[in-house]
Amino acid sequence: MKPSKSQRGFTLIELLVVIAIIAILIALLLPAVQQAREAARRSTCKNNLKQMGLALHNYHSTHGMFPASRIGPYQSTCTTCGPDSRFSTYVPLLPYLDQAPLYEQITGNLGSTSYVWNTGFSAYKTKLAIIMCPSDVDTGDITTLGQHNYLFSVGDQYSNLETNSSGALRGVFGFRTSVRMRDIIDGTSNTAMVSECVRPPGAGSLTPANTFGTNSTSNTTNPSACRASFVNGAFTTGLLDRNRSLGTRWTDGRAGYINFNTILPPNSPVCNGQTTSGILPPSSRHVGGVHLLMGDGAVRFISENIDTGNIAASQVTSGKSPYGIWGALGSKNGGETVGEF
Repeated sequence: MKPSKSQRGFTLIELLVVIAIIAILIALLLPAVQQAREAARRSTCKNNLKQMGLALHNYHSTHGMFPASRIGPYQSTCTTCGPDSRFSTYVPLLPYLDQAPLYEQITGNLGSTSYVWNTGFSAYKTKLAIIMCPSDVDTGDITTLGQHNYLFSVGDQYSNLETNSSGALRGVFGFRTSVRMRDIIDGTSNTAMVSECVRPPGAGSLTPANTFGTNSTSNTTNPSACRASFVNGAFTTGLLDRNRSLGTRWTDGRAGYINFNTILPPNSPVCNGQTTSGILPPSSRHVGGVHLLMGDGAVRFISENIDTGNIAASQVTSGKSPYGIWGALGSKNGGETVGEF
């Protein structure tokens, strides 16, 4: 018998060519996979906002008004707390978000020392998937209280955020307000209710890649100066403690934790006064803009290039917004004609 010839193997060049082809295929497929995953996350985020809209409308059907962004009750017999109404919109909404037991746990502790904000009451640390956008990065437990990704609109104003009555408030949500559907004169399809924010970065992560989550402590009543203080991906002014930023403390109704305004466009710098003032644009990890829940329950995607009119103008207390289409979407009774957006 003739001996069989040995099998010819791959040459080094052939092997390198195969590896290069595989690398090219991975490079082509990976972005498509990532885009598909982000599309799914974005869809979940949009659905979360739709559920928020249903909860708000069901609350209105029951109580005849929308909940305030900061509301009582007072901290009852807790003598060390002071008369400080601190519940955010989320707390009265809990029963309408299938979280009735958590609502009872929170409201059932009024007046006790466990209720005090700085004790880290366990109920305040609860993580709720419906108030978290899956596109945002996991920042870890950077605060004693729970995080969130959705904010409630105070409209096109940056000051008096916690002193306005329902009549003076430009947006739908405010300090101890009781806005009704009929108060939204501009029409529910033209009025903003809820949008997004990026949670603050974790410890050691205050880098340009995470600047949406950082807040400046300056220029809280000056939109143009706030924007100008953000240079090369970082603030030139002091930063707010990340534990006191938008996206933290979902149960705490202070404006700097729970509200957004329609002055600077989405994904702009945040200059956060925490309570009575602030330039608080919404933000997201979605490319190009943010989701926005309208008063009629529809969810629209708002471009970060939306018309903002004159951001150097002072806020108004009545009439048309000076901040273009974006400002008009924030005002509930400004009388503006809103075109395509």
